[in-house]
Amino acid sequence: MDIEIELDNHRTFFAIAIRHYRQIEELVKQRDRFKGKTDGDAEDSAALNAAIQRDAMVTTIFCALTLEAFINSYGIHSFSKSNFEDHLDKLNPVSKWVIIPKLATGSQIRKDGQGYKLLKDVFKLRDKLVHYKSRKKRISELKEDEDWVTEKHAQRSIEAVTVILQELKSLDPQIDVDWLEDAEHDPYA
Repeated sequence: MDIEIELDNHRTFFAIAIRHYRQIEELVKQRDRFKGKTDGDAEDSAALNAAIQRDAMVTTIFCALTLEAFINSYGIHSFSKSNFEDHLDKLNPVSKWVIIPKLATGSQIRKDGQGYKLLKDVFKLRDKLVHYKSRKKRISELKEDEDWVTEKHAQRSIEAVTVILQELKSLDPQIDVDWLEDAEHDPYA
């Protein structure tokens, strides 16, 4: 007997994001212990900030991967693989999160809601990272939120996944969101 299994990655993607976010939390604790009074403290703090940025990039990108993989899976299950591929697959990820639930449930994610704003922010940052363009900027003009990926970006990315999936669950109670909590313990991430 040949058994059919479901192949999806949104769970693993989110587990990877969570694992890197937990690393960020530990690095932030270490960084925040520095008093910044010596050159050595400044160097150590800078090294921790660089590590935080790397983990924040991974967290953000894997949250975006989670969101896109999930909505693609939801679209395929709600319609059919051929209908999804023929008519919905080429939409950008944010549009998929608006259109697919609307077609599947008759209701859509609220565009004035927190989930939609977080969703847009994650994909804007993801696009900025994966289509990165080098640039020059005066040190005096640098802005933390614009010029680095920080623990705040990572935290908002994790929040985007949980909030938008809860909003979708309110539209379609049949979807499984238990995997969000299981991500902490995913042995494959």
